[in-house]
Amino acid sequence: MPTRGLQYYSLRTVLQYIEANKRFCLSQRIPTIRCAEKAVPLKIDYLQFDDFGITVNKTSYSLAVYRDFHQGSDYFQKEKDEDGIRFDLDQYGFQLEMNKTDLVPGEVIFGDVRVDNHNFNGNQLHIPITFPWSSQKHDMTMRRCYDKHLELFQIALKTRLDQGNLVRGMEVLDSFPVMTKMFSDDELVRGELTAKELKIKLSYLNCVQTSSLKILSHHLRRCLQPFDCLDNNKPLPFTPLIQLTIKREGQEKQIERYPYIMKLHEAIRKLSWLMFGGRKAVVQAHNFPFIDESITLRIPKELKIRVRKLRFKKNMNGRLEALNNLIDDSSYPLEKLSTFHQEQEIDHFAHHALTSAQQIVLKGSAPPNIDLLWNLRNKVVHFKYIWSPDFSIEELLTFAQNIIRAGSPAGVQRSFRMSNEVSIKNLLNRVAEQFNLIRSNRSVSIRMGNETKLNISYKFAKCCKEDNLQMKNWVLKMKVVPYLSLSSFFEKLKKLKITDGTL
Repeated sequence: MPTRGLQYYSLRTVLQYIEANKRFCLSQRIPTIRCAEKAVPLKIDYLQFDDFGITVNKTSYSLAVYRDFHQGSDYFQKEKDEDGIRFDLDQYGFQLEMNKTDLVPGEVIFGDVRVDNHNFNGNQLHIPITFPWSSQKHDMTMRRCYDKHLELFQIALKTRLDQGNLVRGMEVLDSFPVMTKMFSDDELVRGELTAKELKIKLSYLNCVQTSSLKILSHHLRRCLQPFDCLDNNKPLPFTPLIQLTIKREGQEKQIERYPYIMKLHEAIRKLSWLMFGGRKAVVQAHNFPFIDESITLRIPKELKIRVRKLRFKKNMNGRLEALNNLIDDSSYPLEKLSTFHQEQEIDHFAHHALTSAQQIVLKGSAPPNIDLLWNLRNKVVHFKYIWSPDFSIEELLTFAQNIIRAGSPAGVQRSFRMSNEVSIKNLLNRVAEQFNLIRSNRSVSIRMGNETKLNISYKFAKCCKEDNLQMKNWVLKMKVVPYLSLSSFFEKLKKLKITDGTL
């Protein structure tokens, strides 16, 4: 008996309770449900874009170019290319920078598009063996340098083998090594070495381990491969493929490979469209970190995201303006906004996204004008200015006095990362003296007269690599909490008409 699928509206009801990544998977495997899947609001806990992929909840999708080496490419057999390479390749195998300026409507560039200097520097004593870029395909200085060093290393290895020294397998390096310059500019141009010159260079290499020579030789061959294909019109010793790596927390990574018929930036655009293109409803993303200083955001034009927690690293105002078409108006007021500031940035304190957020986290450097911080009216503010000196006792007292004068309700909180425990203890002593209080070991409480009190306390901060480097290991917290005095308690009992234990 044939089975029938869910009806359209039943399918929509079921889809809204399925985790986002599972919905992506179902949509790709079952084309008949794609329209329904796109119509149902997508709920995501964590969403992050970067230049090479997308992270959704605890699953990351990253794209790279994979080189599938052909049989017989002996000197590439040690190649470890499982994660792929994060740049494009031309027809000869030279590297190409990923295109960050090719935009379609809806896509946005953040930060400066960095143009790296790929000029080969052969005049330094220690030369890094770097894979050649397409712009270096006619750089004869680089070509001669690699050729001559490879020839010398091969002679040294053959000499050791002829002398009966075992030439064992080499270790695998994850990155390109550095070699000591063995040739002068004149020797590189002149060509063949004299017997005396060769003997001197080989004697110097006697102190270099055989495994190191093999590693250097391997990487030099690898870097010379594009020149060989260019000069001799040879086919590539590998087949380039687009590789999609899917990593899920607690699971083995999943790898999918596709023909290299588009560049990396085009593949990322397609991946983004498959996930978010054609969605009729606003995508709900609880956490949306946007911390890359430079990124090309490749998103469908019609995509709208409702964000609850937003995080920036720099230039908050500029990035919010650029994201205006992406972030839906229903996101505001934000539940939490985290931003990283530099001293010269002050205009963000007037931005509606910051002033209206329930909770804000301020990192980096404190502004020169502390009034900007005293005047914040957010419910919760965390000051994590690890690049600035600690707030002074007088400044901290002003924070506390402002909370009391404003009659702030329960839940209002200010926290500060501090480096000096002595300063914190002195603050607690000042508060206890000023308000005629008795303080405990690490806290003091001030009654505010509206059935609340201001607790000022401190504790050792949780381990954080960034903060430990700055030695700000203490957290000072000022928080308004409910407080019910005995008189208020009995007054409430009277209102409830409680007498002799009965209502």
